[in-house]
This record gives sequence, C-alpha cells and structure tokens, in this order.
Amino acid sequence: MEIFPHIHQIASMVADRNLYQYLFVGDNTVLLDTGASYTPKEVILPFLKQLGVPPSQLTMAINTHADADHHGGNDLLKEAVAEMLLACGDLDRKIIEDPDLLFASRYDQWIDQHGIGLGLNPEASAWVRKMVGKPRRIDLTFTGGEHISIDSERSLRVLHVPGHSDGHLALYDSMNRAVFVGDALHGAYCPNALGEPSLPPAYYSVAPYLATLQAMEELPIDWIYSGHWPVFHASQVSDFLTECRQFVEKASLLVLKALESHLDDGVTMQLCIDECGPILGTWPEHNRWLLMYPMYGHLVHIEQQGLTSRIENEGKTRWKLKGGEI
Repeated sequence: MEIFPHIHQIASMVADRNLYQYLFVGDNTVLLDTGASYTPKEVILPFLKQLGVPPSQLTMAINTHADADHHGGNDLLKEAVAEMLLACGDLDRKIIEDPDLLFASRYDQWIDQHGIGLGLNPEASAWVRKMVGKPRRIDLTFTGGEHISIDSERSLRVLHVPGHSDGHLALYDSMNRAVFVGDALHGAYCPNALGEPSLPPAYYSVAPYLATLQAMEELPIDWIYSGHWPVFHASQVSDFLTECRQFVEKASLLVLKALESHLDDGVTMQLCIDECGPILGTWPEHNRWLLMYPMYGHLVHIEQQGLTSRIENEGKTRWKLKGGEI
C-alpha cells in the first residue's frame, strides 16, 4: 500500500498481529525490516514484483532491531539480492548476526535466575527459532544521526531509539513529518489485527525508553508508522505518546507497591508479573509472561536509584526495599 508518494507499507501477519515493513523507492531504494525468515519469499519479493520494482533495485535493508520477526528475513533476502546492503543499529549487530546469541541474550536470559523465558515453552521457542532464519552478516551499522539519501529531494534521518533493544533504530521522513519506528513505541499493549490487546509492552530499559519518548515528543511528527500498531496521525500522535508514558508511570508505581507489600522477603520478577499484570492490562493470559521485560526494567531502574538491594540466593534473584517503605 502506498502511504506517501514512493513510500509503501508491506503488510502480512505474525501470529495474531499485523507485521509491517516499509519500502522507500528512489535512486536508492531502502527497505525497513525484513520480517521473519519466510517473509521475503512469501511477501516482500511478490510485493516488489507487483510494484514493478526489480529486487536488484534494493540498495539497503535496515533492521529496526533484534527480533526474529524484524530481521529473520535477512538471509533469504540477501540470497535473492546479493548486492543489497544489510544494516542495523550498532548495539544490536551481534545478536542480529547470531541466532544463538539472540536467544541467549534476548529470549532466554532470565530462565536460570528468574525462571521465566521463551525456552520454557518448547513449541513457542521452536516457532521463533524458525522465524529467525539462518545467520547472516550485517554489512554496516548506524548509531543515530545519519542521513540516507533516497533521491535528490528526499532523505531519511536515522534515529537511535533504545528501550525495546539497545540498538533500536527508527527512520524520520521530514518531508512528510513521518516517523517509522519498528517496535520502539509500545503504548499500553501490542494489538492483534482486530485492535485488541495481544502482548504487553516489551521495553526492558526504562531510562532509555523514556528518553526515546521525549525525543519523539520533541520531533515534528504528523504520522507514526510501526511494525505492528495501527498508524497514528495528527492528534493521535500525542495521544499515543502519552499512552506510552502513562504505562511506564503506572508500571513503576505498581512495582514499588509490590516492593512495599513484601518488605520482609522482597519480590521476584514472577511475583511482580503476577501482582502487577492483571492491573496493567487485559492481554491473553498465555502472553502475560512477556511482562518479564518491563518488570525487569523497572526493578533494575528502582535499584539504580538506590532504593532497593538485590539479593542472590542459590542462584535466584530477589529485590528488597532499603529501610522500609518509601
């Protein structure tokens, strides 16, 4: 679907959610995200054919961040278009290039100490492993602030927008006052294709996520396009950014409340998920474990403020408030 002149949204599905890539056509033709391992063959290449754009015209494919449904198509697309450059955020490069490292550092990193992670569900883990595809080297990385020329009149500014991942990127189109954010902004939930809650927000680094929100609030934006969310336009932009910020504030207060309710024994990530989850949102019960990302983020953020102590006992982690209630 053409959303602006020579800018296209490529739509498909991942589970119950929309999955979007974006194509910027010009002297340099740029693709934002490559989808899952099967997306190039099933979706992207057929879309290019229908549009009349030869695959050889692709100059660069940029991964917004490290997640199987955003960079899993790298290998297949590079096989199809060998001369195309693959790019991503500098801080995400290693885990995008190495599926094993992706799982160890992004999906299963809390299994041993916290008993939570994708690997505890073998069926879901196998599904994500299939999506991530084969290892493929990245050709260049961005750190934010770079400009990518599309043609003599159009360019895209690369933004570093961490929170969901350390090296998360977005692209800003000043001509259309549009920002293409991947999964950098989460609102109160990630919706399914019907707009209903499907997944909880998945930022895991609170201060960088808040900095990303502030950067978006200061940028002249009329349109927000993302990897899974509906398009936000005009007043919807500020409403969505407010929703993002309000979720962070609510989650922070609930985690503090949990800490205050368990002064003697402290809290675990799982306890915070169990106590805070039902108040934070109404996504399906089988997806509630994904609150591990913001719960960990808030527990670490509170710890970094000097308000809690981290207690390690027999390989398990708890957090306790220092000196009683706040």
